[in-house]
Amino acid sequence: MSISRVYTVFLATALLLSITAVAISYVLIGEIREGLLTQGRMLSSLQSDFSELRDRISLLGTEMESLRVLAEELGLKYSELSEGLGGVRYPFMLTDSTGRTVFIRHEPVRVVSVGPAITEILFAIGVGDRVVGVDRFSNHPPALNELINNGTIKLVGDAFTLNVELVVSLRPDVVFLTYSAQLEKYVKTLSDLGVTVYVIKVDEMSDAYNAVLALGLVMNRVEESLKLVEEIADRVVETYMTVNAYLNETGSSKASVYWEVFPDYWTLGGNAFQNDLVEYAGGVNVFVNTSMTWFTASPESVIDLNPSVILISYSYGVFGSYQDLIDRISSRPGWGGIAAVRDGRVYVVGGIVEDVLSRPGPRVALGVEILARVLYPEAFNLTQVPHFIDDEVLTAWGLPQARG
Repeated sequence: MSISRVYTVFLATALLLSITAVAISYVLIGEIREGLLTQGRMLSSLQSDFSELRDRISLLGTEMESLRVLAEELGLKYSELSEGLGGVRYPFMLTDSTGRTVFIRHEPVRVVSVGPAITEILFAIGVGDRVVGVDRFSNHPPALNELINNGTIKLVGDAFTLNVELVVSLRPDVVFLTYSAQLEKYVKTLSDLGVTVYVIKVDEMSDAYNAVLALGLVMNRVEESLKLVEEIADRVVETYMTVNAYLNETGSSKASVYWEVFPDYWTLGGNAFQNDLVEYAGGVNVFVNTSMTWFTASPESVIDLNPSVILISYSYGVFGSYQDLIDRISSRPGWGGIAAVRDGRVYVVGGIVEDVLSRPGPRVALGVEILARVLYPEAFNLTQVPHFIDDEVLTAWGLPQARG
């Protein structure tokens, strides 16, 4: 059993435990109820094992052998978990990310997705043909755009302007909403109209795994979701280990990163999804100790922290060309002495890359792979990193763009 498989088990179990052992909430009686209660007890019995794993997974690269031993110990339990979740039986109830109990009456055949990451997951686990409505920011996979253009899938607005009437007219079996303060009012409105709503949090990297597994459970695609999580974890761990080996062999320090997601000085703290991406790519967010998810940094604090790499989100060209953004950063008073500016390590992420690095969905592994190459090009046999990182760069690097 691979280390990434252990990581997958940890994430799978974390999700299933966090939704109150899912199975315990099933509403059927007799044999089905007993089977699901047994599944719940099995998941509960794994909790101590994965508490240990949670502590030890952070030691990747320094205690690989102990993790391999733990992997063998957990191999059988993973098989039990996979087998136990091999088939979903309806109806059932489970708890969403807001603590709401949601009743899933039957296998959904018509769904609305309000959140780009959710939309990508639905297509990645093979139920894109059941999607009848999406938010206006959903634009992946490419096949989705064709379905929107020919009217097969309707645009239902976004978190600020959701078209409730259109959503209801689509007769969805379930509406999946990304958690946000803006969407709270729509949850109640839709529920009062008799629409089943399931809210999914996608703020951190672990949320991506949880979302994949939750959607797989609701949509009766558990096996597909487990495989997708394992695929993502395989790639993340492989990238992490490559960087770790490079740092050990060269004696290099970890790259310190300042990421300006929106001018001016709007950046990420330790609770942001992008902070996780930086960490798995082997870097350190200079504001990792800031508890806020997003905040406006002072220019003086960035100078003091002296990042070795600066990342800038392109913001879809709102502020001009990528060179305009680099010039904007480099010309700030006192910033010429920052290591990243001085060494020419200021990079703008745009195109597909901008979407990938902002969505905790099935392409999170791709996000980690991109950042690792930006931070440590030599570890991946790259001689240089373009200052504008977009779709063409991914092609040149041989990175897959379809899904995570």
